[in-house]
Amino acid sequence: MARLRILGNLLPQRLQRLLARGGPGGVDIIVPVYGAREKTLACLESVFQHARGDWRLLIIDDASPDPELVPALRRRIARQRRVTLHCARENRGFVASANHGMRRAAAARRDVLLLNSDTLVTAEFVARLRGAAHTCPETGIVTPFTNNGTICSVPRFVENNPLPTGISLDEFAALVHEVSPCTRPELVTAVGFCMYIRHEVLAQIGFFDAETFGTGYGEENDFCERAKAVGWRIRLCDDLFIYHSGAASFGDSRTAQQQRHAERIDKLHPHYHRDVQAFIQANPLAAWHARIRDALRARGIHGKD
Repeated sequence: MARLRILGNLLPQRLQRLLARGGPGGVDIIVPVYGAREKTLACLESVFQHARGDWRLLIIDDASPDPELVPALRRRIARQRRVTLHCARENRGFVASANHGMRRAAAARRDVLLLNSDTLVTAEFVARLRGAAHTCPETGIVTPFTNNGTICSVPRFVENNPLPTGISLDEFAALVHEVSPCTRPELVTAVGFCMYIRHEVLAQIGFFDAETFGTGYGEENDFCERAKAVGWRIRLCDDLFIYHSGAASFGDSRTAQQQRHAERIDKLHPHYHRDVQAFIQANPLAAWHARIRDALRARGIHGKD
């Protein structure tokens, strides 16, 4: 609990009081970027195509090594009034970039949608994520279905799924929506490719732990554990599918980095990996997976069983 108090105190008292009064209902979409130009531009195109409602987009370039990325971003967003591009002078890591965006959203009392640059969003993603996050007062963090997102993966659980052959991304997303019971089941943790965070959560526990997880991996799990410790719940947005190609910005350092940060999670939250394994063994999402696979078969699209 001492750790929770320390991280919460990173928020100035004035900002904590403002956040506690509630916000106007908008959401800031935050996309940290580092290289991966083609995937990043494709991600932004999908946001521009599908974002509706009270949204703003903040793109945070973390001193990308690709000299053509920032000019390409500037050209693409030149006429987008809801979009801001922030360019860091030096590389600080994914978590610091995400925190920069979350602090901006927190100052305006807006919810946060943290989105990886290697994702492709689909129809009504803002409304569905917001609806899931505000489904009940104690829900604070939401993640949707994806193809490559461990416990949120479909049609196969905890696997890196290719998009089913014979169906487009938008068609598959529509299928997931059609068969969903929209019951917003509880998750053991959110998955970092796409996290919707209510501004009240930020008011209570602060932001990601950049000192411990500055280069990325594990920061979202630590954040979720801190949120759960003070009563927030994490849920699945079970009527939304977002494509995730995976690891666009980490390259060959991915495995070693994951291992280091998994060890840090063990020290901070000794029960975390046990709880995740119990969730995987029980697979409370099995009925959702079966619905999706059955719907694919009904359309003549067969994958592995």
